[in-house]
Amino acid sequence: MHKDTLRQQALARRRALSAPERTAASDCIQQHLLDHLSRAAVKDKRLHDAPLLLYRALGDEVDTHRLLAGGGKPGSRNIYAPVTHHTGHMHWRRVDPATRWQRGDFGVLEPSNGAPWSPREEAAIVVCPLVGFDRLGNRLGLGKGCFDRWLDEAKDHILLTIGLAFACQECPPIPAEAHDIPLDTIITEGEIIACRNC
Repeated sequence: MHKDTLRQQALARRRALSAPERTAASDCIQQHLLDHLSRAAVKDKRLHDAPLLLYRALGDEVDTHRLLAGGGKPGSRNIYAPVTHHTGHMHWRRVDPATRWQRGDFGVLEPSNGAPWSPREEAAIVVCPLVGFDRLGNRLGLGKGCFDRWLDEAKDHILLTIGLAFACQECPPIPAEAHDIPLDTIITEGEIIACRNC
């Protein structure tokens, strides 16, 4: 099946969720992510304090507000949120209680202050938004390609790639192209799907 068809079907299923369903599922997914990172850090010490590169949810995506609100608290790992430019270039700024948010080029709230993440100084865990996924870790985004291009550029500095999605966003096998980078793990409200490397 063509990617555009899969994308539209997955978006329709996600939009069909009620606000209370999305909220409850998002809370569950965020907790699953924290639990997964704790378990993964036992196996791989590099993951214990690795910074978390985390998207800010748009519309009906899995909400990440609770995780972003934890940035900068004592004992927490550093959390960075993306800043996306109209050219498709992305960089990341640290989030803490003093973060100021402004609407970015694509309508998403982005940090306007905060130290930038430096990939050459510390490798990170990245949490990706997605529209659809399959069990091999292939993801569908909104079709702009920003995240895919950035993942390709930064892959040598990423320890783990994790996608957050509602279970209803699962798709039949997604046609993968040479430049696509599969996710290591996908977390839904119902399960943690290990796709590779973990």
